[in-house]
Amino acid sequence: MKRNSPLVVVLPVMLLIIFYAGCKSPTGPDDSNTDIRNYTWRVDTIKTVDPLTLSRIWGITPTNVWAVGNGAATALGIWHYDGKSWDCDSIARGFTPWAVIGFSSDEVWVGNTSSSIWKYNGTQWQQYGEYKLDGYDRIWIMNFDGTAANNIYAVGSANKDDGSDYKGIIMHYDGTTWKFVDIPYVKVGFADCKIDEKSGALIIEGTVYNSTGWISKLYAWDGKQLKELYSGIPYGDVGSVQHEVLMDIAQKIYKYENGQLVLWKDLTGTDYSGKIWCGRSENDFFIGSLAGGMGQYNGTDFQTIYKTNLTINGGCVFDKDVFFIYTDNNRIGINVVVHGKLK
Repeated sequence: MKRNSPLVVVLPVMLLIIFYAGCKSPTGPDDSNTDIRNYTWRVDTIKTVDPLTLSRIWGITPTNVWAVGNGAATALGIWHYDGKSWDCDSIARGFTPWAVIGFSSDEVWVGNTSSSIWKYNGTQWQQYGEYKLDGYDRIWIMNFDGTAANNIYAVGSANKDDGSDYKGIIMHYDGTTWKFVDIPYVKVGFADCKIDEKSGALIIEGTVYNSTGWISKLYAWDGKQLKELYSGIPYGDVGSVQHEVLMDIAQKIYKYENGQLVLWKDLTGTDYSGKIWCGRSENDFFIGSLAGGMGQYNGTDFQTIYKTNLTINGGCVFDKDVFFIYTDNNRIGINVVVHGKLK
C-alpha cells in the first residue's frame, strides 16, 4: 500500500481503561498484576485532500486494523494499520464505505451505499457482488457483525432515489454467498447491529423520521420474528462486550433477556454520555464521556480515561491494545486514531 505519511504523536500517559466496538473478540488480559487503566497513548493523524469521516474500525490483530469512512466520491475511504503506520492504496473507488469486518488477513469485507459489497483477498480489493431489491433503486450497508467467517450479518436499508420509500434490510453471509434475510417491511433505516451469542438474536439499531422528527428504534431478529424492543427519544444505542449485547438509553444500560430489554446498570448522574464502543468484559468496557473523550467502566465506577474535544466514531479492543477513531469537525479531511497500549 502507498504510504500517505500520517503525522504521528506519541503521548505516554498513566491512565485507567480499555475499549471495543468492531473488533475480533479478545480473550482478555490477566488482570492479576495489571492496572486496567494504565495506558501509553499514541495519536495518528490521517489527512486527506477530500472530505472524509472515518466511521467504522475493525481489527484482526493489533497490527492488522482497518478503518473506513464516508465522504466525497473521490475520497480515499479505506485505511489500514500494520503496526507502524496508517496507509491507504490511494485508489478512489467511487463509493462511500460505511462498514468493515474481517476474520483473517485475506478475507476482509467492506459495505457501502452503492448496492455492493467488496472483499479484500490479502492483496487487493475487488467487488464481491452487487445486491438490489425489486422496487428500490439501491441498498445501503451501514454495518456488519459476525461470530466467524461463515456467520456474518449486515444491516442497512433499501432506498428509492426520490426519497418516497425506504425499508430496513438484513443480509447474511454463510461462508459462500451473501443473501437477503426475509423480514417484514419496516420503514426504518437500520444503522448498526450486534449478535447476542447467549440468545442467538441479532439486535439492531435504527432510526425513522416522521412528523415529530427522528425516532430511535431497537429491534431483535431471532431468525423468525423481528420484534421491536424500543421506540422513542432519547436515542437507543447498541453495543456489545464479548458478543453479549449491551444497549444504552439515557445513561442506563440494558441487556437482552427473554425477548426484552432488562435494566443492567444505571449510570445516571455520571459523565457517561452513551454508546458502548467496545470492551473486554462486563468489568472493562469503553463508553463516551460528557467530560469530552473516552470513558471506561471497570465494574465499580465510570471514569474519563482519555480527554479530547474531537468526535468519537468507533473503537476496537484487543488483549493489550485499544483503538478509537475521531473526527476533527473544525478541519476538513482530518481524522485521528488514538491507540492505547496497556502497560
